[in-house]
Amino acid sequence: DIRERLGEQGLGVLVTLYQDPDRHWGRMFVEGVNLILQIMAIVSLFLSVVLVLNTMTAIITQQTDQIGILKSIGGRSSVVARIYLVEVFVYGMLALIISLPLGVALAYSMTRWFLILFNIDYPTIEFSIRAITYQVVAALVAPALAALIPILKGARITVREAIASYGIGGDFGSNGLDRFVERVGSVFLSTPYAAALGNMFRRKGRLVLTLLVLSTAGVMFLIVMSLISSTTLTLDNDMARRGYDFRIGFTRNQPSDDLVQTALDVEGVTAAEVWFSRNATILRAGERLQDSAGLGAQLIGLPAESELYQPIITSGRWFEAGDENVIVLSGETAEKNNIAVGDTINLNLGELGNSEWEVIGTYRVVYGGGFVIDAIYAPLEAVYDATGVQDEGTQIYIQTDRTTTSDIKQLSDDLRAMYEAEDKDIDLYTTSVVFEERDYANNQFQSVIGMFLGLAMLVATVGGIGLMGALGISVMERQREIGVMRSIGANNRQMMTIFIMEGVLQGLVSWLVSIPLAYIIAAPLARALGQTMLDIDLDYAFNTPAVFIWLAMILVISISASWVPARQAARMSVRESLQYS
Repeated sequence: DIRERLGEQGLGVLVTLYQDPDRHWGRMFVEGVNLILQIMAIVSLFLSVVLVLNTMTAIITQQTDQIGILKSIGGRSSVVARIYLVEVFVYGMLALIISLPLGVALAYSMTRWFLILFNIDYPTIEFSIRAITYQVVAALVAPALAALIPILKGARITVREAIASYGIGGDFGSNGLDRFVERVGSVFLSTPYAAALGNMFRRKGRLVLTLLVLSTAGVMFLIVMSLISSTTLTLDNDMARRGYDFRIGFTRNQPSDDLVQTALDVEGVTAAEVWFSRNATILRAGERLQDSAGLGAQLIGLPAESELYQPIITSGRWFEAGDENVIVLSGETAEKNNIAVGDTINLNLGELGNSEWEVIGTYRVVYGGGFVIDAIYAPLEAVYDATGVQDEGTQIYIQTDRTTTSDIKQLSDDLRAMYEAEDKDIDLYTTSVVFEERDYANNQFQSVIGMFLGLAMLVATVGGIGLMGALGISVMERQREIGVMRSIGANNRQMMTIFIMEGVLQGLVSWLVSIPLAYIIAAPLARALGQTMLDIDLDYAFNTPAVFIWLAMILVISISASWVPARQAARMSVRESLQYS
């Protein structure tokens, strides 16, 4: 209304800058980060449950003799179950005491860091009752539920079964899989490696749980890296749709021929297109409709067969030669006002009156900065007819043969100086360099990418801890076996090789499992992230180099996680191992 009143008084309005009060301009980044944090929370809880299940299974297996003794003196299954449930509860309480204050402190620090990106101060800590409730449930209830299966299984064991237990892997070789593993080891591997392969399959339940943790780590790492690649590819493709290298806007209409001639006289300029824009208000049935916040709605005329720009078309089509009085709206504006392809709307052009247009398509902008024009694209000749203007423009789009940001920026500055020398006033809002926009977009997405990498590292760390715990328990369970191997001449190096290779083999198997799973899961997750942040499907790209990066990482993690248990086994003497009970 103010813009129209100023126009009626002869005061031209170049741009209208405003912000949607119901939607912050950085909301898409916040929603993207929230999605990643929710995934991080679910994955962390899942891995914790698996670790608890793995650990309790190992403890109960290790203490089968004690359970048998307890049963022999009258202990009931309920007593045994309560003992282990109390143990789980104590561990959960200790974890809660550590994690609750640490989580609050980290949440406050991360929130401050993230809000600083939007120039928002966050001086005080605020507690979320819902988050604290979730954390209490995760620390006390989830571990108890996870441990319930091995606890009940151990509590139901009879005295005869406990006494008759053959220990770790006493039944190894009793099925076809075990015999196949033995044949593979004997034919293709040396004795230490064959022993490591056989040991890996002795406790199949624990192997499955350990592989589940490591495979989850691998899947999440590959998904995260693929999401980063997809985000980067989407931005690259969006910038590639911009066939121009920079654009220059003007505060007043300028003769098209003059603009093009001046541009083509500059060395390095290979093509130039003049566009014409006019402030507009969208009307339907005489009522004003909503547009996207930013610089307001503008009717932008460009050559129908332009080779310098074409946005992502979400419905309908782009312009073709011969189109008249047709427009392409932003998808957000169309959704706000229930406008569909084929509808007819009126555009109020101020003192020039109203004109009728048919909607032939809608588009999405991947990234447009903070405050952007709600562009209503139309063929240039149709805009000239509607406004009564001919052969004039408000922006010029330039294509060059330069390949670096600095060279293109210098060319842009030189051309701007030439236009200013011709008394053509430059409009800073509509003047930009594509490479600078790309760098700015990258910086805006760094927070989300940082969250991605943090998630990947967290999951990889948990996977390493799970493997270390599983191998550590395996060493304790096999102390008598270690003593026997020592007694027949096994040295420290051979002992370490067996246990390290066991960890490495588990890491390699998890790597093989994680590749197809990540490939299947990453694509729908990329679509979900794109819809959350940008209202579009990301251009999906599976990160193949990340597969080999994860191979190197899982080898390092496996060797590092196996080192301590392997050293423990190597330092064990025959006397220490055989006296173990």
